[in-house]
Amino acid sequence: MLANLLSEDTTKKFKPGDTVEINGLELATYLNGSCGKLISWDWHQKLWEVECYNGRNKIKVENLKLYNYKAVNVVVPDHPSVVEVLNDTDILSSILSYFDWRGILCARVCRKWREAARVTHVPQTETDDAYQTPELYLKNREYAEALGWISDALPLIPTVSILFNLGKSEEFKIANGDNPESSIVLSSRGKPVDISPIANFRQLQKLDIEDASMNGSYPFLFNFPNLRELTLVDVGRLNWDLEVLAGLPKLEKLRCIRNFKLTGSLADIRVLRENLAKLCLSGCSKVEGNLMDLADFPRLKSLSLNGCNKVMGDIRDIGEGDFSSMEETVSLPETVYGGELPSIAEASDIMLAWHNIKKRNPKLEFYGMGLSLDSPERYHNDVHHSRAMPSHAKLIQAGPRSGWRWTNCVSGGL
Repeated sequence: MLANLLSEDTTKKFKPGDTVEINGLELATYLNGSCGKLISWDWHQKLWEVECYNGRNKIKVENLKLYNYKAVNVVVPDHPSVVEVLNDTDILSSILSYFDWRGILCARVCRKWREAARVTHVPQTETDDAYQTPELYLKNREYAEALGWISDALPLIPTVSILFNLGKSEEFKIANGDNPESSIVLSSRGKPVDISPIANFRQLQKLDIEDASMNGSYPFLFNFPNLRELTLVDVGRLNWDLEVLAGLPKLEKLRCIRNFKLTGSLADIRVLRENLAKLCLSGCSKVEGNLMDLADFPRLKSLSLNGCNKVMGDIRDIGEGDFSSMEETVSLPETVYGGELPSIAEASDIMLAWHNIKKRNPKLEFYGMGLSLDSPERYHNDVHHSRAMPSHAKLIQAGPRSGWRWTNCVSGGL
């Protein structure tokens, strides 16, 4: 409430209990502009005793002005009432977006809140070490079996991870997909878990499945228009082809390790050319193609193709502008010339080619490679690093000059 000051004519009409404003003090200037309450009149000193914020002070009449608390029109902001808030799905959704998915599920106490939960964009949470945690972490059978109703309640969850070591556990198995291998019989303590409700998460941005006993094809895993990261590690007999990546147009990171049923060509990945930043197909032995199929990907920073022994190529074909954004270490299969050192005699040509690539792209984290384990020039027991054989070649920098040398991967010496 605001106050209006009375005119000077009323300054002598004080009585105990009045509220006054203090002004014009020359010594106690810190009281100027503050308000106080009149306690009593000192007839001897001709001063009013005033209760101020710092205690009681005696002040002359001419330094006091009476406050008259007169009601004035105050404009009250037009905020919605509590009832209006509790019936506004958009406002409720904004409130729920501050909770993790478990908190949102607990808040679904009525129909209106359930409707708000369905349109809430669940935020990703960060751990103390700055890593983002998966929003829906299927770590046991209870979570996996609840996948159906959770996907209906919170369809905008951005991340789903299946990381509960299914391949090494008899607790439960994932239900077979389309066209499973009939000869494979998987035992479990209960009914196999159906993961098809994952398809209900239409805004999914990250999907991570590891150590899962899958069998057959699961087309719904490759139909997410907003997916940016896909990880499939040790997924059993998951049968799929790189052509299905056309259903993941925004994919930026593809990490597939030991997908023994994965087929297709590197040329099929070109549908992701504009966005793909990291590609790992380690141990996917049926993948074919040529290394240069990926040379003009403008954002590709990391590449791992070790174990893809149907992929061909030659690092000497890499020219100016090829793999221009590559920063992390490149891992290539033995079928690509330069992917490993087949013999000591060929080391010079291969290391020179890598030196030229590194010179064109200084950001590339390539430091060297070892002599092939199948090379007859390598000591048999050197596989276990029990001898200090200089079987590794590494790039070196000596002032403005650069080159390569043989070294030992154990001690790092000559």
